[in-house]
Amino acid sequence: MSKERKLLKIVCFLYVLDALACLVFGGFTLAGMGLLDPADVVSVGGIDFNLQAWAVVFGIWGIASGVFYLIYAGAGIRGANTPRRIGPFRAMSLVAVVFSVVGLVLGVALDGAAANMSMYVVSIAFAVLCFVLSGKIKEQADR
Repeated sequence: MSKERKLLKIVCFLYVLDALACLVFGGFTLAGMGLLDPADVVSVGGIDFNLQAWAVVFGIWGIASGVFYLIYAGAGIRGANTPRRIGPFRAMSLVAVVFSVVGLVLGVALDGAAANMSMYVVSIAFAVLCFVLSGKIKEQADR
């Protein structure tokens, strides 16, 4: 097994932890939205949103990202084990970057930079690393 395949497998196992963190933070956001004052409003791009509704969107996005990251990590582990199957994972890497960036933007819009923003920054870094590693693994499989 090449060093790229080993590193991809390690990163994917770390991605499972990131996915679980997304699920937990998404669940906490949904569970805590009742504590927000319905009269509180957040302005995004000149449009005012109810803070509770925004929390619902962010919570659902966190749970959706966590589920996607679990599937993504499984595909990466599978691709690391069988390099011929790395193609779909490479495409999913771009989707993972989009999920991470949107989550980061939603989180900053909801409450500025907070602890849960770090998991989206980690997700972006992992997704870019996975994209690069999967490209190298694809080259090795094509030889």
